[in-house]
Amino acid sequence: MYFNNHIKTFSLFVLLLISLTVKSQKIQYDQDVSRYYNEGIAHFNNGDYHAANAAFRNALATNRVLPTNLSYYFAETLYYVRQFQNSRNFVEKYINLAGYSGDFYEEAIHLRELINNEFQKIIDCQRCNSFGYRLIFCERCETTGVEMTECPDCKGTGNTLCPKCTGKGVLITLDTFSQNHYETCDKCQGEGVIVCELCEGHKEITRICTLCLGVGLRSSNVICTHEDLEEEEEDDDDDDEQKELFQKKKVYRQ
Repeated sequence: MYFNNHIKTFSLFVLLLISLTVKSQKIQYDQDVSRYYNEGIAHFNNGDYHAANAAFRNALATNRVLPTNLSYYFAETLYYVRQFQNSRNFVEKYINLAGYSGDFYEEAIHLRELINNEFQKIIDCQRCNSFGYRLIFCERCETTGVEMTECPDCKGTGNTLCPKCTGKGVLITLDTFSQNHYETCDKCQGEGVIVCELCEGHKEITRICTLCLGVGLRSSNVICTHEDLEEEEEDDDDDDEQKELFQKKKVYRQ
C-alpha cells in the first residue's frame, strides 16, 4: 500500500506539472475531472472534508490532466482529516508548481506552518507514533515485549531425536569378528529421544513479540489528538510504569 501511495503521488505530480505547463492556454479538462474537482470544492466549502477527500481522490484516479489548484485544495483537505504527511507532500507540490503567482500561495505558506506545528506535536507527544497514530498496549505480549511460541526444534513435543544413536536406542559396532555388537545408547538410555536442548522440554520458547517488535506497544488506527492525554496523565497517580513504557516509543519509531 505504501508503494501504491507513492505511485499515485507521483502520478498526480506529473499531471499537475502538465496542467501548469499549459496554464496560459484555455484548458478543457476531462468531464470526469471537472465533475470530481467541483464536487470536491463544494464539499470543501461546506466543511465536509472526508467527502472532499474522496472526490479529489476520484479526480486523481482518472489519470487525466488536473487543475493546479487541486493540489492546494487536496493539501488543505488532508490537513483537516489529519493526514499530515500527505498534506505536507501536496502543499509542497503546489508551492513548487504554482510558485509566487499561485492563486493560493500565501495560504499554502500558512498551511505549511500549520502542518509543521502538527508534526512538532507528534514529536512531543509520548503516546503516538511518528505518523500521529495513537500507541496502545500490545495485547499479544501484554506489554512484555516477548511472546511464547512452539519450539522449532522439537515441534512442541519437548523431545528431539537422539543425535548419538539417531533414534535407534542402541549403538551398533563391529567386533573383531565383524559381527554386530549392540549396546544401549548411553545418551538417551535406550529411549531414542532426548529432552530438547533448545526449549529444555518446555515445548515452547520465548521470542521477541512479532506484533510490537519487543516494545510492548503497537500502533492503532486511531489518530492521536494529544490534548486529552495531558488530562489523563494528571488524573492517574499510578501510571509511572505506563509512562516509562510509552517512553519506549522513541525506540518504536526507529
